[in-house]
Amino acid sequence: MDEVRLPDSGIYAYERVAVDPITFEVIHHRLISISEEQAATLSAISGSPLVNDATDFNTGIFRARGEIVTIGKTVLFHAASVAEMVKHIIADCSLSPGIRPGDMFLVNHPYKGALHAPDFGLVAPAFHGERLIGWVGVCSHQIDVGGVFGTEATEAYQEGMLVPPLRVVENGEFRSDMMAMVLGMSRLPVNMSLDFRGMMAANRVALRRLQETVDQYGIDTVLSVMDGAIDISEKAVRERLRELPDGVYRAQVFLDHDGVQNKLYRIHVEMTKTDDHLTLDFTKSADQAPRFMNCTASGLLAGIRAGMLPILAYDLPWNEGVFRPMKVIAREGSIVSAKFPAPVGQGPIGAMWLVETTVTEVLSKLVASSRKYIGEAQAAPNGGPDTFNLQGQNQYGEPNRGASLDQVYVGGGAYSHRDGLSPQGHRHIPAIRLQNIERAENNTPLLYLFRKFLVDTAGPGRQRGGASVGHGYILHDVDKMDVRFACHCYESPSSLGLYGGYPSACNTRRFSRHSNIRAQIAEGHMPRDMSTLGGELPTFPAKMTKPDLFTKDDVFENGPSAGAGWGDPIDRDPADVADDVRFGMISAAVAHDIYGVVLAGKSGADLKATATRRDGLRAARLTWKAAKTLKNLPGRDAKGEELAIAGDRASIQKIGGQAYFRCECGTCIAPTNENWKDYALQANTTAAELGPRITLHAELEAKRYACPGCGRLHAVEIKLKNEPPLFDCEFKV
Repeated sequence: MDEVRLPDSGIYAYERVAVDPITFEVIHHRLISISEEQAATLSAISGSPLVNDATDFNTGIFRARGEIVTIGKTVLFHAASVAEMVKHIIADCSLSPGIRPGDMFLVNHPYKGALHAPDFGLVAPAFHGERLIGWVGVCSHQIDVGGVFGTEATEAYQEGMLVPPLRVVENGEFRSDMMAMVLGMSRLPVNMSLDFRGMMAANRVALRRLQETVDQYGIDTVLSVMDGAIDISEKAVRERLRELPDGVYRAQVFLDHDGVQNKLYRIHVEMTKTDDHLTLDFTKSADQAPRFMNCTASGLLAGIRAGMLPILAYDLPWNEGVFRPMKVIAREGSIVSAKFPAPVGQGPIGAMWLVETTVTEVLSKLVASSRKYIGEAQAAPNGGPDTFNLQGQNQYGEPNRGASLDQVYVGGGAYSHRDGLSPQGHRHIPAIRLQNIERAENNTPLLYLFRKFLVDTAGPGRQRGGASVGHGYILHDVDKMDVRFACHCYESPSSLGLYGGYPSACNTRRFSRHSNIRAQIAEGHMPRDMSTLGGELPTFPAKMTKPDLFTKDDVFENGPSAGAGWGDPIDRDPADVADDVRFGMISAAVAHDIYGVVLAGKSGADLKATATRRDGLRAARLTWKAAKTLKNLPGRDAKGEELAIAGDRASIQKIGGQAYFRCECGTCIAPTNENWKDYALQANTTAAELGPRITLHAELEAKRYACPGCGRLHAVEIKLKNEPPLFDCEFKV
């Protein structure tokens, strides 16, 4: 929401003072440590696996009007969320019931700052005397908030309780009436109560440590450091942007299936970089969906900020200053800025996830235009988790709800200089934890058959994406449970590669009903794959419209999306490809068909045969056709002035007064004022040609674009049929 004005009489008016560099760093790092102590306090008190195993929370300190001073390194989405909650608390509560020392406000309303109903924030004002100086806050995902978490919901009212800013703590103590009301709407009130008490304790610690810092250094000094750190980040980001070329950078992906119909929903961003600021325009994104994959305006900001921080502020304090050079444009009523009461229950792993994906892509292409900053550019992270929700009575006879936490064992996107991590975990959780199997089996009625890297999940490229980990489960100590699956990136690859890199695998799942698993276990055999289990293999849509039954004789295997690739796969070192096959990252078929590597048994790659195979692949590409041709293009030997790079195998060069998109081989493909893809050699590409785990929706097509001079791939695009190729990088040089 827009900046909210507090009465000046309610805010402490301080005088900015000069602080010596050593004292500045000591105070600033103390503020950061306060956020970290908040996190440690919450973890120590909460019994929730979402807090302690999935790190699905965040903490922070904020200035008087909600400006971010510090945020934790857990779920970056939540950092934006709490900042927006503060603004809504100010707007809704300043006059009545008022904002006083000792108060704390609870919020989970998605249209009041939360990302979706399961995300509860507890926020406390910080005062100096009778004047407000800032806020501290915690946001944590809750296992159950009432309502339904699924495709049945057609409006936010059905997705659980909606708590607008509500004063639940007065004079430092919970109000029992408010707590009884909120807890009474959850099926798991004990779990929620523990989390709330952990959140209150975290805020108390933060307030106490903040007061100790003020007592030691003085209020004006502490506030000067807060605002000074914000200014430092803003100045550094603006200076960094000024070093990068002006231009328009575009990215889009498609969210498949709305919970009832297998429709596609476009998430599109057009980022304009001018001098020292960015404008991110999402107006071409689809209208809001009738079901739960939308996100609110708060969710849009969350996705944008999660995309920005690791790329533009990788070495800077993460605070409000990073975002000041940014303007956001979106249509209310679109899938990325839904209008109340549109359902948004899956927003963080739906539209919001793909906002982060598209912002990561355009920012990566921006910094990949600079030799200085290209190392921070990253191909797309995994396409989004496939939620595996079990509902019913667990092995202890208690209500069981919530998703498996194994969704986080996913590969990361590749860089220009190295492969993606295997696994990386979700990109927007830098300090992620991965749950161990024993703890998971203790929390849910599941027995793990295996946890293993899945072959061919990583996106191919000169630098390969990170591979993901798959899991196989059966029920344990219960006979049946209701199960629900819900994902995107099922028939629409949304983890897209850069500069000729391929997308990673789509989400896949395999459900074997009435298998022989119990007989195999009785014989002492624990299968590591599902090929010998027999049984029926039903096919489920990306999102299930109603729960299905999971019985003791059924087996489920998840196959997550992974990290996308960077660069033309046939430029990858054959020895690395052979190692990938040896370690089970890719199959021999993918090594041959996509990487062009001929294996020579256990000794690795046959280099001579591989060179022949790759020459054949390049020759085949040179038979592709271009949509347009230009006469009188400069020759390969023409000398040019480099204006920018376009990844690490192409550049923007000025020759004879005209700027061209130029391949590393010297071929000028197109002038920069036109879409270079129109002049590249291009080929329609089947899902199988992209990899064995790729599926394409009936309305989508894949295209590969290659240099007319050398046959090197410069892009792999997933787009709607009959639409022109996306003009992804429009340099203004």
